[in-house]
Amino acid sequence: MLLKKANQLLAENKLKDADFYYKTILKADADNGEALFGLGRIALRLERNDDAVYLLQQACERLPYMLEPLHALADAFNNVNSPNDALKVLEYAKNLASNNPDPHYYLAQHYLTYGELDKAHTTFSHALSLGVYPVTAYILLELVQLGRFDKEHNYLSNLHHLLTQTNNLRLKMVCYYALAKSYDKLEDTEQAFNYFVLANKLQRKLSEFDTQDLTTFYDDIIKYNTAALLSSANKSVKGGLTPLFIIGMPRSGSTLLEQMLVNHSQCSSMGESMSISSDVMAFLEQKTGFSYPHCLDHLTHELINKARDLYIAKLKTASPSRPFVINKLPSNYQAIGLIYMLFPNAKFINLTRDFNATAFSVFSNYFAENEPYFCSLTEFKQYHSLYEKLMAHWQTFPALQIYNLSYEQLVTDPKGQLTALLRFIGCSFEENCLAFYKQKIAVTTLSKHAIREPVNLHNVDKWQRYKTPLLKLLAQSQTN
Repeated sequence: MLLKKANQLLAENKLKDADFYYKTILKADADNGEALFGLGRIALRLERNDDAVYLLQQACERLPYMLEPLHALADAFNNVNSPNDALKVLEYAKNLASNNPDPHYYLAQHYLTYGELDKAHTTFSHALSLGVYPVTAYILLELVQLGRFDKEHNYLSNLHHLLTQTNNLRLKMVCYYALAKSYDKLEDTEQAFNYFVLANKLQRKLSEFDTQDLTTFYDDIIKYNTAALLSSANKSVKGGLTPLFIIGMPRSGSTLLEQMLVNHSQCSSMGESMSISSDVMAFLEQKTGFSYPHCLDHLTHELINKARDLYIAKLKTASPSRPFVINKLPSNYQAIGLIYMLFPNAKFINLTRDFNATAFSVFSNYFAENEPYFCSLTEFKQYHSLYEKLMAHWQTFPALQIYNLSYEQLVTDPKGQLTALLRFIGCSFEENCLAFYKQKIAVTTLSKHAIREPVNLHNVDKWQRYKTPLLKLLAQSQTN
């Protein structure tokens, strides 16, 4: 009963309560593998990756024939920059269940993450040959996105057949996204757009809130981030590391920019780290008893110093160790004032992109999260408006080091734009920044397929192929 309750709490993302139940189980049974697995998953979500490795290793030893702990352990190894250990775990899992497509899928994802596209394609294809399973929808989506098919040989029949085999809403949604991307590659834009619409409608049903519910939250961010608050920052605070934040809307080119910068000798990255919210904000909320941004009214020098130390500990985990450390989680724009209070030397790169191009990219890509603005043009327009309003507020504070960069200008003139950006950061341009696609650096975002190519203009005007139905749908969303 305790384990069932703990797993339910974890599924509901009630991590503190789940943690209590798992630890209660372990007090009575120190070798309970499932409780160790639960704690390992909690550590993963909280980005406590060293703890996750230890706990998941313990879980795997006690659950030697379960695949899920092995897959989680591989994630933990990747998070502590040990991809070879992750690969060994994934290969072991595949050999343990050679007729199960799940471990093949996870192994293929590892190859894809590290730019081994041929190995990824071969492994996904083998997984597809093992039969029809729930994971088949995700396998087909990845194969479609790898794009190695044509009008004679494609995955349309597989996808249509799978749709007849499942009533699961999420699996149908993934199939619709895959069909849309298939028809897009096959240049049937009408069919592609229709399936994008179906996919978005299904995913919207999985959303648990509306974007308008965020309005008060954004208004409060503006209300509590006052000139008086920011002027109270201790500007003498400096350290050996300078935090860099790539912020903006999703699908605005943050992965491309990050990969360019991490190929610079002075920059490293934490990826899309949740540390500002999961560590810093959570700490301040706990200590003040007020949620963000209300907790900003209750900051003390002691709290600021302790919160800063929490983030510095995360900065130091970035590998290799370099003076400038990137966090590319776009939504960190919600916390610019708080970040400035901790690090007056922090620099922010606000990456923008043409609204229609951004809207189409969000509309046409499958986000595992079910936030409404990822699967509805109406919701995305509202979210974009909230972002613009908040960014306009931040731009009124000259002390905030915000650099506005256009995605279109970056891909049109990468050397010139990078030279200017690096000057803002405090570095000189290096040619290696433009050779990012040759590196086997881990990429886990939706751009992991495209990022292995040189800078190009392929996606700048792609939305224009869908201009008529897209603008019509955007216009309808305005009147709804």
